[in-house]
Amino acid sequence: MGFTVEDLLRTEEGGTMKIVCGEQGLNNEIKGVTIIEAPDIVKFINGGELLLTGLYAFKSCSVEEFKSYIYEFRKKKISGLIVKRGRLVDDADKKIELLQEYARKNRIPIMEVPFEMSFQRILAIVMEHLFDEEVMLLKYFKTTHDNFTALTLGNSGSENQFQKILDMLEKLIRNPVSLYNQNLTCYASSSGEKGNLKLLDNLQDYDPDVLTNYQYWKQVGEYIQYVIRVRMNVGIQMYLVVTEKTPPFTKMDCIAIENAIVALQYEFSRQFAVEELEKKFQNDILNNILNGKVTSETELEKNAGLLQMDKNGTYRVLVFGVKQDGKPQKNMNEKLMHITCLEEAVRRRFPDLKIHRDLDKIVTIREADSSRTQSEHRKEMQDIVRQVQEEMKYQNRNLCVRVGVGKIVTGIANLPESYKEADEALTFIDIAGDISGDGNSSVMMFSDFGIFKLLCEQDNLQNLIEYIPESLQKLLQYKKPQQEDLITTLKSYLKNNQNLSRTAQELYVHYKTAAYRIEKIARITGMDFDNANEMLAVRIGLIVYKMIENYNKI
Repeated sequence: MGFTVEDLLRTEEGGTMKIVCGEQGLNNEIKGVTIIEAPDIVKFINGGELLLTGLYAFKSCSVEEFKSYIYEFRKKKISGLIVKRGRLVDDADKKIELLQEYARKNRIPIMEVPFEMSFQRILAIVMEHLFDEEVMLLKYFKTTHDNFTALTLGNSGSENQFQKILDMLEKLIRNPVSLYNQNLTCYASSSGEKGNLKLLDNLQDYDPDVLTNYQYWKQVGEYIQYVIRVRMNVGIQMYLVVTEKTPPFTKMDCIAIENAIVALQYEFSRQFAVEELEKKFQNDILNNILNGKVTSETELEKNAGLLQMDKNGTYRVLVFGVKQDGKPQKNMNEKLMHITCLEEAVRRRFPDLKIHRDLDKIVTIREADSSRTQSEHRKEMQDIVRQVQEEMKYQNRNLCVRVGVGKIVTGIANLPESYKEADEALTFIDIAGDISGDGNSSVMMFSDFGIFKLLCEQDNLQNLIEYIPESLQKLLQYKKPQQEDLITTLKSYLKNNQNLSRTAQELYVHYKTAAYRIEKIARITGMDFDNANEMLAVRIGLIVYKMIENYNKI
C-alpha cells in the first residue's frame, strides 16, 4: 500500500485536520492530489485523487448540478476530500449534507481544515510522498533492468538461458515462475515443475498498475496465480505464470516481470536467428543428398558428419503434406503458411528427425530397423502421423496431415531412392483407399502400391490411358450430368463384389435406383459384369484414371 489518508493525518499538518465522516476509508491510497478551482475539474480527474475544495468553486451552482458533480466523484473513486469553509456559498449546508451522505455510502473520508490553512501546503506534503514512491519505483525499474541486461548480454549463447532468466526473476519476486508455450506445455520453470498450465474458469483480468503491452490475468486454485500472455518477437505466443506461494504479488513484482519479459524476448530472437541459420544450412545439404547431387564418397562422408548421421546407416524417407478439409488450397501464401505450421509441428514432436523443407511438403529422414515387419512399420508411421496431427490442431483444426513413406535403404547415398518413392506415395495418396480398400488414408507406403508401382514410373500420360479398358473409356467420355453418379455407382458396385443391396446401402439410394444405374452403365459401355477378367481390368482402369487426374494437378 502506498501513501494513504491515514498517513496524511499522521503528518504535522494533519494534526490540524478534523475528520467529518467516512472514517472507514482512512486506508484509501492517495494516487494524486487536485485543488478544485472550478466545478468542471471533477470531470478530468483520473481516479484515486485527494480533492481539496473550499466549496467556493460550487458557489453558484444549484443543488441538482452539485449532485451531478458528486456522481463524477463516485465514478472516479476518489480517495478523500478536504474542505474548508469561510466564504459564502449558496445552499452550503445542503451541499455539505450531500457530500457527507456520499462519503458514508462510499467509505470516502471528509476532513475539514481551518480557513487560514493553505491548500498549497497540503498539496506539497502529498506530492512529496507520492514523488518519493515514484522515485523508488524508477530506481527499482533501473536496478532490475540492469540485472536482466547483464544476464542476457553477459551469458548470450550459453545453455539454459531461459532457466537463468526465470531463476533471477524468482529471486526478485520471491515466488516461483514458469514459462509455458502456446499449447500450455511447460517450457521452463524456476521450481523444476513440468506440468501443463491449466486455465481455470475463474480466470479474470488483472490490472498490474504499471504501463504494459501484455495481458495480465489472475486465477485462484490451490494457490493464486498471475498469468501474463506474451507474444515474443518471433511471433510465438507464451505464458509467464507467477504462483503466489509466499509474499503477496505487488507492483514491484510487475516491474521485475516487465524487465524479465524483455530478456526472454531477446533470448527468443537470438535463438530463432541461430536456428534459422542452422535450418537453412541443413536444408541445403539435405536437398543435395535427396536429389542425388552428392556423388563422391569424400563429400558424402563430410555431409554425413555435418548432419551427425552415419554414412552407412539404415534410413527411411517420409514426405509430409497437408490437406485442408472442405477447401482446395489455391492461394500460395495460404499454402506456405500451412507448410510452416506442419514444419513446426513435426519439429516439436520429433526434434531428432533430419528435416528438409520444400515448397509444398516437409521431407524427413529417420533411422529405420530393417528387421521389423512391414505391419510394424506401418503402425509406427500411423502413430507418427497421429502425433503430428495432434500437434497441428493448435495451429489449424481443418488441416489433415498425410505422409508418403519410402523404402528402407542402407547408406545415405541411397536416400534419393527412398525419397522418390515417398514423394510418389504422397502424390498418389488419394488413391490409397482404392488400392487398399480402407477408404481415406493418411499414410501411404510406396510398397503398398504393388503392381501400380510400375504405373507410377510412367511419365507419358498417353501410355497410362492405354491401361484403361475401352468400355470404361466410354463411360469416362459420357459427357452428361449423370456421369459422376454412374462412376461412383460403378466403383461401389465393384468394391461390394457386385452386390446391389450393399451398393444401394453404401450410396444411400433405393435398390431400384442402383439397379437402374448399373443397367445404364452396361448399355453405355457394353461391360460384361459376368466376365471376371474384364471386371479386374475395369477396377485397374478406375485407379489409373485417378492417377491421371493426380498427374494433371501437379
